[in-house]
Amino acid sequence: MSGDLIFESLKGKWALGAFAGAAVLVGGLSVFMYRHSADDLAVAVRAGLEERHQLPPEQLLVGREALCSSLIERLRDVPTQTGGTLPADSSVGQAVVIVVHGAAGTGKTALALHAAHRVKEHYPDGQLYVDLRGGTATPRDSGEVLEVFLRNLGTAQEDIPRSIDDRATRFRSLTNAMRLLIVLDNAHSTEQIQPLLPVGAGCSVLLTSRRNLSAGNIARRHPLRVELPAEDQALEILSAHAGRERVAAEPAAALDIVQFCGRLPLALRIVGGKISARGDLTLRRMRARLEDEHARLHELVYDSHSLQACLSVTYRDLPESARQAFGLMASLPVGALTDWHVGRSLPNPAMAGGVCDELIGVGLMEAHRRDDAESSYGLHDLVRVFAREQYEGLPPEERRSAEQRLVGAYREAVVYLAAGRAPELGTEASGQRVGDLERATAGSWIAEESERIQWAIARARRLGMEPEGAEIAEGLTYFLNDVNLSPDAARWLFADGAEQRTRVVRSLRRGRAVVALGNQLPDAALELFLPGGSPDPAVTLTARDRMVVARAYAAKSDYPAALDHMTTAVEELRAENDLWHVQASLETLGEFQRWRGQPEKAEESQREALRLAEGFGDRRAQARLRRTLAETLGYLRRPQEAAPLLEQAIRDFGVLNDRVWEARSQYALGKVYRLLGRRQDALEAYDKAEDILGPMGERQWIGRIDNARIRVYAGMERFDDAWASVQAALALFRELGDDMWYAHTQRDVGLLHLRQGRPGEALAPLTEAIEVTHRAGDAYAEAMARHLRGVAHRELGRLDEARSDLEAALAIYQGGAYEWNQAVVIHDLLRALRADGASEEADRLESSAISTNPAFVRMPGRDGARTIPDED
Repeated sequence: MSGDLIFESLKGKWALGAFAGAAVLVGGLSVFMYRHSADDLAVAVRAGLEERHQLPPEQLLVGREALCSSLIERLRDVPTQTGGTLPADSSVGQAVVIVVHGAAGTGKTALALHAAHRVKEHYPDGQLYVDLRGGTATPRDSGEVLEVFLRNLGTAQEDIPRSIDDRATRFRSLTNAMRLLIVLDNAHSTEQIQPLLPVGAGCSVLLTSRRNLSAGNIARRHPLRVELPAEDQALEILSAHAGRERVAAEPAAALDIVQFCGRLPLALRIVGGKISARGDLTLRRMRARLEDEHARLHELVYDSHSLQACLSVTYRDLPESARQAFGLMASLPVGALTDWHVGRSLPNPAMAGGVCDELIGVGLMEAHRRDDAESSYGLHDLVRVFAREQYEGLPPEERRSAEQRLVGAYREAVVYLAAGRAPELGTEASGQRVGDLERATAGSWIAEESERIQWAIARARRLGMEPEGAEIAEGLTYFLNDVNLSPDAARWLFADGAEQRTRVVRSLRRGRAVVALGNQLPDAALELFLPGGSPDPAVTLTARDRMVVARAYAAKSDYPAALDHMTTAVEELRAENDLWHVQASLETLGEFQRWRGQPEKAEESQREALRLAEGFGDRRAQARLRRTLAETLGYLRRPQEAAPLLEQAIRDFGVLNDRVWEARSQYALGKVYRLLGRRQDALEAYDKAEDILGPMGERQWIGRIDNARIRVYAGMERFDDAWASVQAALALFRELGDDMWYAHTQRDVGLLHLRQGRPGEALAPLTEAIEVTHRAGDAYAEAMARHLRGVAHRELGRLDEARSDLEAALAIYQGGAYEWNQAVVIHDLLRALRADGASEEADRLESSAISTNPAFVRMPGRDGARTIPDED
């Protein structure tokens, strides 16, 4: 156009010169404009990319390597864009949403940001970040967030739609072809995040929330639950924030702090920050500040972080029913919770499912997997402290109503279960089952709930519900084999006070007596029935009372009186058709019969008791009876039958989580293994029993285990170990004042002297054992000691004394089905007779034994000075 104008106006070389100048000018202007426009474009592009790379700085992340690796792997798996074509699998063409969820303070944000920074190169079109403030009182509005996102993606302010739906549509359109990572931190609800989700196959959304939020149908959702770190990981978190050198210098205090913080990362970060900020604040001082559970939450505040504030927002959003149940559950003694507990604190038990769903959904309660059908829940220790504080702030009438409902529920439950053992309580029970609980498993439920049952008794008295509290206590008395109580606790729990009902008063008295027996206080137990040591005319012993009296006499080592009382109790209980107590009395009667040298009667009693327990379906009673029957079979020298019974009992007690009886069964199994000649297996069984009972402080049983090891070591000729066990057992029994077990150990002292060729030194301890067992009426134990003393006399050439002891032992064994014991005594008696010149008498005795006692034939040449009693 310039050329046309020039050549129309000028001619010749003037025209050519003007045209050339115009060309240069236009070219220069073009270059200038191009370069200017390119610079502006580059600035705009750089600005746009910067607006799309919004990840905040990383937070320190330690102890979460496995979780972080899993999250990074998922984020690196960026879906392939379809380029507008429809994939065969519709889910392939969708964005991916990874929901990182968990309770408050578990470190979800730190985990998400750490992973997001590691995968930035996989999302070249940018990374958008927003804190949705779901953990505050004012969560961010979705429309406001979309406005920011659209501006970041290059949309002019005047082009941003007004409605949320239109903004969401524009956002999805813009991101459809992008490879974009969107981090939605601290999401509050599904409604809040739904408009913010892209649909492009190249996009991923990393979402953190306390709830496991849904993504609807527009994206593929992958949940990732953030659990509490393990103890070593929690210690690593504390070290990273407090300083590794300071934690290494006070490891014990550091471990206590980890426990006080419940391994919660936020709490550990707060504590670590406090320690790091003050050089004078030692870990020991910090531990002391955290020891008081009531003040602990107020210590967990530092800088802008506060665990209480974090939990308060979640608590504020709970429905009223959930707040009430949550607080009451936290106020109960610690233990597993079920729908039954939650429902019985609510006006309508049917509300339990919804309340539990809500509490689990926001991370205030955790669901646990159980083998049975009923769900089980737990509260984190710090959450429990927080909930209890909130509960104390509820209106008193609201708390009173909830507690009355729960106390009433415990009354119904305990009385219902006790009615399976005490039929007269059937009229007091409603007949309704406790959740899915059967009376056959009542012992296990009572054991699990024992502390809460005690809470219910105490709360009933505070709430003016004394009759209900007394009935709960009465029901508990029928399960005292399943729980452990101190005498002081029993006196308080089973106090009859103003109670006028005879049935209840008697039951509470028996409860106090049974607990006294369990704590080795037989005189205190007898005093409740026989004040001053003699029968009180005003006190009539019932059959159930007599069972307790019999046990008290046995604890006082008066076995004849114990056997008489228990035999009478069984007869009276049979007449009353009180089958549960018939079973319980037969179990104990069998033990008394065994001690009195009647093992065949003991087996008969215990087998009948086991049949009754099987009829009741009570797994705990069956396991206990298998154990005691196995011990009787050991006395009868039938260890092959005893071993499987004990192995089954150990499995059952393990399932029932009854560690005490599991250990006692291991002890009995060790004795059976010894009879079978499996000495190393016996020692391992004793070790397992001690590992359980030692930490429990069961000192009497530790002494019995030490005693049991003596014979095993003697049989292995490990005499140093045997003597060490002797000293340990004697010291314990002397300190405990247990004369019977002291005497049993003295018997084994005599055995060791015999085995090591010192018969003279064996006499004194064996004589002491004989005197104590004879006084107590323990015929079997007396026979064992007399047998060994007879051998010692024989080895010393005191043949008259030897014959007297051996014949006395043989007479005791002939009073019961002790074929094996008779055989071993006869062998030693024959040696004494022949040494004394009574060969004809010896021949007659030997001939009779050969014809009548097969066990005698199986042990030719047995010498009691060279072998171990009870072993072939």
